[in-house]
Amino acid sequence: MINRTAQFLIFTLCVLLLAGCGKEASNEIDFGSVENSIYRNRYFGLSLALPSEWSVQDQQMRQRLAETGTKMVAGDDKGMKAILKASELRTVNLLAAFKHPVGTPVPFNPSIACAAERVRDMPGIQRGKDYHFHAKKLMESGQVKFEFPKEISTEKLDGVDFDVMHVSMTIGSSTVRQKYYASVMKGYVLILIVSFTTADEESALQKILDGASFKKS
Repeated sequence: MINRTAQFLIFTLCVLLLAGCGKEASNEIDFGSVENSIYRNRYFGLSLALPSEWSVQDQQMRQRLAETGTKMVAGDDKGMKAILKASELRTVNLLAAFKHPVGTPVPFNPSIACAAERVRDMPGIQRGKDYHFHAKKLMESGQVKFEFPKEISTEKLDGVDFDVMHVSMTIGSSTVRQKYYASVMKGYVLILIVSFTTADEESALQKILDGASFKKS
């Protein structure tokens, strides 16, 4: 039960400011596709190699996970629900992949997700850490208690600067940790999120991120 609950919450956290199917945004950018275990997105020029045995969720499943998790995070908070609803037109859930198929009876199911939100009409968001500022405030006002154990740092993925926010939450006796990578490009903030509980899981996910490549225009 902890694993199933964590999967819903984690995917929601991945899209906490990125809820919905992005009806307007998806007309401008593509969702991307996975072929031979490589996720490619033409708009961002992103290629990301996934382990061949990982379970990649289709668009319908990504939406279902996001909707279920949103209900868990927002609860009966009408203000939170309104914020998430307002973001639906400008956001796109691009990728969700788990080490094991959703529902597999394992202590925890490590994951990686990718999403994007249009921010060209938000001049105050110049880089990832500006976006993290708003994401953190929204998380702190929700129904789930989050901790932010480290200061925001900056890492490069294929030469591109990503600001990284560390998040953790306790579910039962387990502590789930996440790293949010955010970079503003082409009028959007691109978010990559990894979720894990152990150092080995974190190391495996870091290898996936380190293999990311961006097509230089």
